Amino acid sequence: MLLAVLLGCPTAFHGDSDGDVDADTDVDADTDTDTGLTLEEDDARVRALTGLPEGQDPAAPPLLVRIDYVVDGDTFYCTPDGTSESLKVRMIGMDTPEIAHDDPAECYGNDAWAYSESQLLDHLAWLTFDEDPDDDYGRSLNYVIRDTTEAGFFNRNLVRNGYALPLTIAPDDTYQAEIQSDADAAEAEGRGLWSACGS
Repeated sequence: MLLAVLLGCPTAFHGDSDGDVDADTDVDADTDTDTGLTLEEDDARVRALTGLPEGQDPAAPPLLVRIDYVVDGDTFYCTPDGTSESLKVRMIGMDTPEIAHDDPAECYGNDAWAYSESQLLDHLAWLTFDEDPDDDYGRSLNYVIRDTTEAGFFNRNLVRNGYALPLTIAPDDTYQAEIQSDADAAEAEGRGLWSACGS
């Protein structure tokens, strides 16, 4: 599914509508079942990425991180490469439905969380910035890049596969038009929350 994406081949967006990850019992435990790459091979691939998409006036240079814990579909904790500090990240330009906290989960919230966890947890990713580096809650505001194809731009991937809706908060609006286009395509195709949650 994501092999072509992760190896840098042009491809359409793909994603399981239920957020499940297929298990392959014949593959070594250290091998990603989607890509067939070992974690070391995937790390090397991500480290080598160049030409990363970022905001028009980025607040900081790109930051390489390892994702340690996925809070929900659009928020996670990570460790910047070469440090032991923990950083809480909120993906910008989109919003996933909420998972259960004090209230029940919103429609497709658990699916979005499961998809983000399956694609990001324990993996390296590049964080790129737009104009505003953090929000009022102290979270780093970032674009999450696992590949330089459209599907590797994870904020857009979530929207394009129906796990998230566009949410633009100026001045972090560089990719507003692209993310809206991703949402329009997901809605037209009935992907994810567009078919599961009604109107």
